[in-house]
Amino acid sequence: MAAWLICIAALFLLQLLSRSIHRFWGYRFPWRISSAAILAWALGATFPMSGGFGLADDLVVALAITRVLLWFGLELLPRWRLLPHSPKILRDLLFVLISGLLVVITLQQRAKVDLLGIVTTSAVLTAIIGLAAQEPLKDLLGGLSLQLEQALREGDWIEVGGLIGQVQSISWRDTQLRCVDGSKLIMPNARVTASDLRNFSGYGPHANRIFVGLDYSLPPGQAKELLLLLAHQHPLVLSDPAPVVRLAGFDDSAIRYEWLVWQASYGNSLGLRSDLLEQLWYALARQGQSIPYPIRDVRISDAKTTTNISNKNEIKQLLEETPLFGGLSSTQLEDLIEASQCNSYGNGETVVAEGDDGDSLFVVCHGRMAVSRLQSNGENLAIAELKRGDLFGEMTLCTGECRSATVRAEGEVRLLEIDREALASLLSDDPSLLDRIGLLVSQRQAQLQQLEAEAAKTQQQDLLLRMQRLFKAWLM
Repeated sequence: MAAWLICIAALFLLQLLSRSIHRFWGYRFPWRISSAAILAWALGATFPMSGGFGLADDLVVALAITRVLLWFGLELLPRWRLLPHSPKILRDLLFVLISGLLVVITLQQRAKVDLLGIVTTSAVLTAIIGLAAQEPLKDLLGGLSLQLEQALREGDWIEVGGLIGQVQSISWRDTQLRCVDGSKLIMPNARVTASDLRNFSGYGPHANRIFVGLDYSLPPGQAKELLLLLAHQHPLVLSDPAPVVRLAGFDDSAIRYEWLVWQASYGNSLGLRSDLLEQLWYALARQGQSIPYPIRDVRISDAKTTTNISNKNEIKQLLEETPLFGGLSSTQLEDLIEASQCNSYGNGETVVAEGDDGDSLFVVCHGRMAVSRLQSNGENLAIAELKRGDLFGEMTLCTGECRSATVRAEGEVRLLEIDREALASLLSDDPSLLDRIGLLVSQRQAQLQQLEAEAAKTQQQDLLLRMQRLFKAWLM
């Protein structure tokens, strides 16, 4: 009875220890084989065992001790930076070799069974084992080569045999990849080492090369400036290394550019490429440009600019519903629309960036916008979402200060841009408009101050919560 009480207490402490280690260090304690050893010990202490049962009891305990020692020396100590990191395949191989050695020694000492003699004296058995072990040995050596040379690691994006995927695991037998389409690819290690291997993640940031063709009417200097602006505004593009735009050649119908942007991980390269190309289309459309047709295409197509007002009546009705411009006369609204620009933006495109200068405000005619501010900890805090009829940019327009927040498009949006010159002509006719703008600016400033106070309080609460979790084991 006492043995089982000790067994239950030991299993409980083992579970508690395993969860604590996983929570604080991220490693899983080998609790399964340890639990089996504790149960085997309890059975041996309760029921006298002899022969094969006693032998199995000793083997389970010996294997558990071996596994725990390997875990401590090859997993936990490297986590504390007391020993160098060892590949998983090496840890598994050591466990298999030591376990096999323990089995042989135990059988020889306890059961008087000479396994090595049986294997070496049987020519047929030796031949069968040798033939069957050829491919597994190739895979084992291939896996050891990959891990010891650190050619790839779990989480790396690689291309092998013309296939691209993310490494999920590397075992003694095979390497498992998760392909870009979500499928799982299991490839023998021997095939991986025999193929040309390309690692996208092993040497720092990944370069995404995009080739685009722009019209000859767009000067190369302006084209490079536009491409660099779009790259710098995208949140996934790194500033170091900086984006690069090169003139790659003169084609039949377009000037070809090499657009090189750097990102932290290859995993989102296709999404980044799609975002940049989509935003380029909208940026070209706002400038009256377009992606050129092939020169052999005999269709004549004039580039249509989106800066013209497509539907004046619709925009006029929208302005009448806003508190800022609702008091203007019909003629004043028409003059304001005529002096303004209506532009379209693509998904994720930055309309205004925090800290930039500006001399215009924007009215959302279609779509939604996300407003965010950069916090002291380097994270972006979402502070608002704008919809049809909302305004932004009035603080910079009226006070001359830099943009106080970053505004990005969520999906395709259409914005009416009103600059300072267009607004000044209205103020001479309607001085009360300045009072309404001042009221709107003061309200926005109060909202920002309230959001900053709430964000500081939330950060303090998160910090206290993390500290409580960290010291929970000592406070209990």
